[in-house]
Amino acid sequence: MDAQVHHQEPNKYRWVILALLAASFLFTFITRFAWPPLIPVVVPILNMKMAQAGAFMTAFYIGYVITQMPAGILADRFGVRLILAFSLLLEGAATFVMAYMNSFDFGFALRLITGLGAGAVYAACARGIMEWFPARERGTAFGILLAAPSGGIVLSNYIVPALNSVIGWQGAFQVVGAFTVAVAVLVYLLVRTTDNIQSSGSMFAGFKVIFGSRDLILTALAGFCLMWVELGTATWANSYVKELGYSVKIAGLVLIFYGVGGIIGPLVSGYISDKLGSRKKLLIISYALIIPITIIFGYQTSISMLYLMGFIFGFCSYLANPHLTVLVSEFAGKQWAATANGTSNFIFQFASMIGPLVMGFSLDLTGNFHTVWWIMAAGPLLGILLLLPVNPENKRA
Repeated sequence: MDAQVHHQEPNKYRWVILALLAASFLFTFITRFAWPPLIPVVVPILNMKMAQAGAFMTAFYIGYVITQMPAGILADRFGVRLILAFSLLLEGAATFVMAYMNSFDFGFALRLITGLGAGAVYAACARGIMEWFPARERGTAFGILLAAPSGGIVLSNYIVPALNSVIGWQGAFQVVGAFTVAVAVLVYLLVRTTDNIQSSGSMFAGFKVIFGSRDLILTALAGFCLMWVELGTATWANSYVKELGYSVKIAGLVLIFYGVGGIIGPLVSGYISDKLGSRKKLLIISYALIIPITIIFGYQTSISMLYLMGFIFGFCSYLANPHLTVLVSEFAGKQWAATANGTSNFIFQFASMIGPLVMGFSLDLTGNFHTVWWIMAAGPLLGILLLLPVNPENKRA
């Protein structure tokens, strides 16, 4: 088959590409969240402190943030296949070797490497969708891709404890690592490109496009505001439910309801935005929904309402994700889609560093979880203000 694909009729192979991209992105979340369920098992065995166990997640995020922008530049330069395959190989191998860690330092280094690999995946996936999918299908395609974060949280909470009970924590790391490497091999063998990659000119030319687009920067900052509430919830919802006197298992179930809502939300909203257009309006509506629902969730105490509101909260929180990514990608154009998404995700991730600290500080100060939910709800409110001046017509061909 010709490497150059005719664009009049969308190529059927695009669905194979999308399946590979979604699997790649899914495994960055399974490798990321394989650690939390194993903390109670591994900490006593390796004689670690809980702060050190938490630092393994920090190590992942350090690596994850470092590679966002460079990976975007490289994917625009060398194509999606190489960057994606190498990134998955790196995170899969590092996760596999976690089975052999015998000290905090060794584990920390491996988690950092896992993050470096995982951080390169999102930008390459965005570029792949921009190459293969016509504008009228991009909402649906990004909706499927962006069901991966919630899918990864739900799957890792199911799979990792099950693996641990059958083959132990070391076996759990080996299985997750091996499957990630297997996806890397499939990506290398099956991903093709529809475009001639930019092999000449400056690798950094994309930054001129990105930082020259006021619309793109405002949209990326609005994405930070969304991540503020999404990551805040992932960090604190568990503790909130336990504070109410429920078990760890019940708290996990609330997050599973939240995760299932987060899988369905982007699938539905991506499809709707392809049918209706007006992605900016849908983005603002979804931000407006999140504000009251965040606060309502934070005032629930009965278990049935926590399950119900958890599902609605997850559904509404993740409605916005496909529209954000489509807007960022279209403001940059196909040529710089990976650089733009790497840069915008770099901006989004600051919420994962700043948010939990701010919310933790407010908890220490007030001893009350209610303030946490109000602080979270301020994120999407600011996001709406940032989105108002954005003009979706200013997209690049």
